[in-house]
Amino acid sequence: MSLSNLACLDLQECRDLPRNTLMAPLPLLRELRCVLGATTITMVLGTEPAVLVSSDIYEAFHVWEEDQDLNEAEGGHDSSELN
Repeated sequence: MSLSNLACLDLQECRDLPRNTLMAPLPLLRELRCVLGATTITMVLGTEPAVLVSSDIYEAFHVWEEDQDLNEAEGGHDSSELN
């Protein structure tokens, strides 16, 4: 899995996960550890190909995503050029 695939993740909210938790397949967990380095997010090995995140991470990601969209709409830097 290349790093560019991380930009296309489909995060699915899982209300059963404890706060600050992400569950994903092993190859993705390895990539995330490399990209994020030291993090307080608890990363759990999943048995399905889906990427499940706790409600707090899901909400935080959508707030960040809306901020990115707003920045682009105001003429800010297009983050798609970073890949």
